[in-house]
Amino acid sequence: MPTQVPSAAQCGDLAQQFHDLASLIGNYRLNQYGTLTVAQQYQLQNQQMQCLQYSSSFITQGLSLEQTTLTATLKAIKNATTQARNAIAANGTVDKTLQIITSLAVLGASIYSMNPSAIQSGIQGVISTLQSDAGSPAGAGGI
Repeated sequence: MPTQVPSAAQCGDLAQQFHDLASLIGNYRLNQYGTLTVAQQYQLQNQQMQCLQYSSSFITQGLSLEQTTLTATLKAIKNATTQARNAIAANGTVDKTLQIITSLAVLGASIYSMNPSAIQSGIQGVISTLQSDAGSPAGAGGI
């Protein structure tokens, strides 16, 4: 049976689930401290550490997957910002310029957040703002 590599988002979800399990095991150990034998405490401690290792592994895998799309994302950001600069230079209306600058500010905030889906949304926001002007006579030459 072929296996499918989880996406970066799925890796993040798995990392969170195993982190939460480790926390749950730790809380259980503390709450049951007086009733657990030394061997049981040791076993639970090992399982808690294993869950934390799984969590860290999924984080690493997710970051690695994100890295593979980094080049394409950076290219898309460069393309969107270049188009925006050109549109601002060619556009004579204050309203449209403010819309473009606002979409760029949102893109900047999304990049700063380091959230891949927000970054993609920010890129699309710039592109949508530019395309909404493509049909008008003033903005047709700027894109």
